[in-house]
Amino acid sequence: MRTIEISTDVFAKIWAQRTNGEESENQILQRLLGVQDTHPTKLHNTRPKLLKVKRKILWRDDVRQALEMLGGAASLREIYAEVRKMRLSAGRSLPLNTDAIISRELEYNSSDAREFTGSRDWFRAVEGIGGGKWALRVENEK
Repeated sequence: MRTIEISTDVFAKIWAQRTNGEESENQILQRLLGVQDTHPTKLHNTRPKLLKVKRKILWRDDVRQALEMLGGAASLREIYAEVRKMRLSAGRSLPLNTDAIISRELEYNSSDAREFTGSRDWFRAVEGIGGGKWALRVENEK
């Protein structure tokens, strides 16, 4: 399907030519122009339907965004509070072990930690592991 731009007056004239059973401008114009429908089983919607794909937001994404919101570095307590605030405002879950999940994500995604998974090196322990302060790792920093 192609899209064309027409004035409001032309649009109104097209719809003024509508006969019973015609559901779209395309159907009206097909009849008026004598164009045979090559896709008779296809619905003729004037506006394409947009497929919305929701990407699942992961805990590590929340932790990273929280650190960004906190200026790139913060104490664990500040990170916990920011992630909680973000998840609540977005209507996402806050399990009882939220703090442990946040700590896990910091360590899984930091080459400073023994638990580092080796995938994303997003975070760094500012005062070493156990120091209680984390920051976003600058690209190529190490």
